[in-house]
Amino acid sequence: MNCSDLFTLVCCCFVMLSLSSEQGDARELEIDADFSGQVEYSVTRTRYDHASVHCEFREDDWIYAGLNLRLKNRIFFGDNICVDTHYVMSACKSDLVEASDYFTLNYPQTYAAEGFKLPFDDDSSSFLDLSSQINKENDYFMYHRIDRLNLNLELDFGRICLGRQAVTWGNGLIFNPMDIFNPFSPYDTERDYKKGVDMAFFEIWSDQGGDLQFIYVPGRDPRDNDIRFSSSSLGMKYHFFLKKFELDIMAGRHYKDTVAGIGISGPLGNAVFRTDIIHTCARGNMTDDFSSFVFNIDYSWVFLKKNIYGLVEYYYSGLGTKDYSDIFTDYDLSTRISRGEIFGLSRQYLSAALEIELTPLLNFNLIAVANLGDPSYLVQPKLSWNIRENLDIKAGANIPVGGREDEYGMISIPMSAQALDYGTSVFVWTTFYF
Repeated sequence: MNCSDLFTLVCCCFVMLSLSSEQGDARELEIDADFSGQVEYSVTRTRYDHASVHCEFREDDWIYAGLNLRLKNRIFFGDNICVDTHYVMSACKSDLVEASDYFTLNYPQTYAAEGFKLPFDDDSSSFLDLSSQINKENDYFMYHRIDRLNLNLELDFGRICLGRQAVTWGNGLIFNPMDIFNPFSPYDTERDYKKGVDMAFFEIWSDQGGDLQFIYVPGRDPRDNDIRFSSSSLGMKYHFFLKKFELDIMAGRHYKDTVAGIGISGPLGNAVFRTDIIHTCARGNMTDDFSSFVFNIDYSWVFLKKNIYGLVEYYYSGLGTKDYSDIFTDYDLSTRISRGEIFGLSRQYLSAALEIELTPLLNFNLIAVANLGDPSYLVQPKLSWNIRENLDIKAGANIPVGGREDEYGMISIPMSAQALDYGTSVFVWTTFYF
């Protein structure tokens, strides 16, 4: 069954269930449904240095125009059971479509090719394949996907959720090393929805306000496409309170690695601090054990009658390197980055965020990430305007600053005169909610 057939089946079931709830006995199980969605149109223009490998394919600015539709449905079966479904359809017209094929052909199985993958979800390693391509041409690509499909059951002592969903662990606000199952990239400027992942989630509540969570994420071995424990993830996290502080103790197995961590958060004067320490014991083809650490402080205040929010975060990655060309040759580093486990090449980063409510409908956001191992940094300014109750416009930029061999500058490709360039981009998003 392909993705469109499954979506049609799910919609038909929803309609039948809704009709039956209207015609059934009110004394029996009550069935209710909540439907909503959004449409987003975005345009991004990116410029690369003339020495970048991007210019091997195209020397002019790269244009990306995308249209995304998300339909959301939640069906309630009484007070304790619900089913969530999100259907996503995305289309883009971009130079990246043809460039993806070009670099995959000319730089097969390299980090350079990985960097040109189309920004569309692929379910090849997931338990269920709920995505499919609708159309593809030289500069056009369209696909659709079931991004949420889960059954949620609330019990007296906890909650069980089975199916495609999103779960977040950890205290990091920009970098989040404890969130190893489906993390956001620290460079994502849009964080409305995480990518849904097929998993089993079980939560047990404590009378003292804490909880014990279990996660199992089945994964497929790329060699034979079979579900294997060595390609899956299993984790446990205990969250509890100790006076004014909240603590997390986490342990798990991610692919073949063993992962353990501890986190704490609480008040620091009028501010709030959060920190996580994670250690990964490498197994299988991986050879490097490493530790990660994140610490942040955030604070809200009022200045000149404007609401202001500020954040400072320090992140350390024990897998980082000084020679960023290692991304092409270091198996541990390149594999973990391609799997979305880590997002930085260096060891130490200092980040800051600032949000100013210029008016009740207009916000200014600024995020800056500095690599402490070289003089390079990334700046992300953004304006968010809530034009109407159901209409938003966001405009911003990604501005990397750095020199040759700096992470946010240009990284040389071994055995080549070219380099990878982060690229300077500007974007505009318009989102309509219904």
